[in-house]
Amino acid sequence: MARFTHQLAGDGLTPATREVPLPELVSTYLRAVAPSAYCDPCLASAVREPLELVHQTAEALEGPGQFARKVGRCKVCRSTKRVVTRVEPVRLARGRRLAVSA
Repeated sequence: MARFTHQLAGDGLTPATREVPLPELVSTYLRAVAPSAYCDPCLASAVREPLELVHQTAEALEGPGQFARKVGRCKVCRSTKRVVTRVEPVRLARGRRLAVSA
């Protein structure tokens, strides 16, 4: 199971003293709750970090095969707005490999 920082307990650690960098904290949390999607305010509340920092982190996480930003329904507040979610990895068929084109 993932181990989160002391920041989850709301101890007020500054980013310089955080045990785990914020991008790692956010990505670990999103992997743990996948395939759920979270809006930035609900994600910030879940990891107990400032909204602006979580927003910047979520924008930077977006990438092929990792996380996606899209308009969708937030798992927590149920609002339809821009959310971030983990992209499900491509599953390999039993005993077969997928060809990767360059």
